[in-house]
Amino acid sequence: MAEHGNYSGGEGRFERLLLEVKGRINKRQYDTWFGRATLEQWDEGQLVLGLPNRFYQEWFQSKFTELVRESAQTVAAAPVHVRFEIAGLGDAGSPPPAPQASAELPSTGAPAVEPQPAPSPAPASPRQADPAYPAPFQGSGESDLPLRLNELYSFDNYIIGPANSVAHASARAVGQNPGRAYNPLFIHGSVGLGKTHLLHAVCHEFMTRFPGDRVCFLSCEEFTNEFVRSLQRNDVDSFRARFRNVHLLVIDDIHFLKGKERTQEEFFHTFNQLYQSNRQIVLSSDAAPNEIPTLEDRLVSRFGWGLVTQLEQPEMETRMAIVRRKAELMHIDVPNDVVEFIATHFRNNIRELEGALLSTRAYADVLGEPITLRLARAALKQSLQPVGIGITIDKISQLVCERFQVKIADLRSKRRGRSISTPRQMIMFLARKLTSLSLDEIGDYFGGRDHSTVLYGVRKVEERYRTDPTLAATLERMADRLGGRLTPEDTGRTPQNSYNPK
Repeated sequence: MAEHGNYSGGEGRFERLLLEVKGRINKRQYDTWFGRATLEQWDEGQLVLGLPNRFYQEWFQSKFTELVRESAQTVAAAPVHVRFEIAGLGDAGSPPPAPQASAELPSTGAPAVEPQPAPSPAPASPRQADPAYPAPFQGSGESDLPLRLNELYSFDNYIIGPANSVAHASARAVGQNPGRAYNPLFIHGSVGLGKTHLLHAVCHEFMTRFPGDRVCFLSCEEFTNEFVRSLQRNDVDSFRARFRNVHLLVIDDIHFLKGKERTQEEFFHTFNQLYQSNRQIVLSSDAAPNEIPTLEDRLVSRFGWGLVTQLEQPEMETRMAIVRRKAELMHIDVPNDVVEFIATHFRNNIRELEGALLSTRAYADVLGEPITLRLARAALKQSLQPVGIGITIDKISQLVCERFQVKIADLRSKRRGRSISTPRQMIMFLARKLTSLSLDEIGDYFGGRDHSTVLYGVRKVEERYRTDPTLAATLERMADRLGGRLTPEDTGRTPQNSYNPK
């Protein structure tokens, strides 16, 4: 990384920053992304990195903001605000909307005081925010800092599938009919499944329909840090005035409240004030309300007053659609076989899919070659996840029994009613296609049934798979959740007849 700009005398500190960053990510990530960055400025708690183009700028803002800020604060032993600019252009270089800072990185206990966020160009207002109160508060009122939303995180850019359709529909309803449809709306799910995207989309929809109303969107960590600052300044009244007089309050990663008794107490009263005023509240978390440790019962109860909905891992078709949409937004041409390759091997969340696509693009850019399946395999070989490893008949049985609300003991019994025979045959089918078990071994699992009985059950499901789209979709989602994949060769279906839920 070259060093230039208006920072001087800090070569040693800058080198320590690079070493700190390098120690937190793998070598290929560091070489790919940080190799073309430059230092533009680092003084008075302000660090500005220069990047070669808008693509790099957007990627750093969405993926490396916390990494660079934490590394810089470790080196400086003081709060550091980080900004990314296109090298040589400064803020005039078409800055994209800054994504919401994530609170999904490991917490170190007491909330750290966050530095002031990057100033965004905005029309002068007769009522400016208190300059002595460097809050990360993001609102749409005249006295607030500009609301920072990612313009790409809209409902139009959200790929809908069975794993997220309920969350998407409820979020859209909230944006269109706030305070009445579902209040509060609580969206939970693992990291990288699209919770933050939905929160941004709600804000976009709300602001389009109600342009004069005030919106506040921030992370729970920022809410906590704001409260801590208000206590330090002995100015809790101003804090309450800012957060209890909005029309839409959106808080990402509300699980950050765990273990913070004073902040929970304050948020409880903020929640009550907004709810009683029919103001909309939208929350996201990595766990359901009753699964957040040390969260007060009264908050758990209130979070369940509206709608609690979960985002699950996207199935194969949805993952492929996500890769295609991401490629369109990045203006890159990705062949279908590469789309399928990425969707097959990166299954856990959307961030993995996006990271795989970007790594493939970067690899192609470095080599100066078009994206092909061969190139994608080379670019991602160190990150590939083997498909189907670790699938057992016990895991298959557990999943099928949960789906059909039956007991495995009943499936192993001599009972032959349809409510028992159908899930039993589905387990036989999935075990045959996704494991290396023989027909006899599968028969032994079901109480000593002979191989001909198992073969009959497998063929029965194959026949229904070819003719029943609903059953086909169910089996494909189950295989997907187990970490496996059903191919046309497995099922006797041709690609032309393969079920597509779209």
